[in-house]
Amino acid sequence: SALVRRFLEELKSQHPEAVVLAGRCYEKESVPYKALDSLVDALSRYLRRLPTGQAEAFLPHDILALARVFPVLRQVGAVNRARRAVLDIPDSLELRRRAFAALRELLMRLADRHPLVLFIDDLQWGDVDSAALLEDLMRPPEPPALLLIGCYRSEEAETSPLLKTILPKRLAADSSLEMRDVLVGELSSSEACELT
Repeated sequence: SALVRRFLEELKSQHPEAVVLAGRCYEKESVPYKALDSLVDALSRYLRRLPTGQAEAFLPHDILALARVFPVLRQVGAVNRARRAVLDIPDSLELRRRAFAALRELLMRLADRHPLVLFIDDLQWGDVDSAALLEDLMRPPEPPALLLIGCYRSEEAETSPLLKTILPKRLAADSSLEMRDVLVGELSSSEACELT
């Protein structure tokens, strides 16, 4: 986690135009899509800081479906002013499908204008719904052009619902996705000091 944070700090200093959205899973938290919940919080903060016209340009057609799944997006003025009809979507699977598509579209629009990095820490505490959303975001054809960094404890890979779902699939991933595993062992005292 500390290595990734250091990498992201250097990235932002070298590329100030980059959009870096960071979040983490919390072990004791029980919210839907918990691996992406704090990431969407960061996305909401980013959109709130933008001028209204810029924020509106990023909004996907089904932003209101996404805001139903992630209510924090209602804090974004542009979302509240969205001129899309509020659809009553009683079917939870249809709501989920539209919300997934909306997040994918929003991230595509962001990535078209800025280098985009998503960082999720402690993936081992993620849920199956988060795995489904991550898979949908990165599915072919043409997933958003972004760097997705996920950190997890390797000893939890066999017991984590999220990791048991997504890790086996990375081997069969589309060739347009470049994936790398970076194993980081315990740092020595001097290495840990160097990071701070």
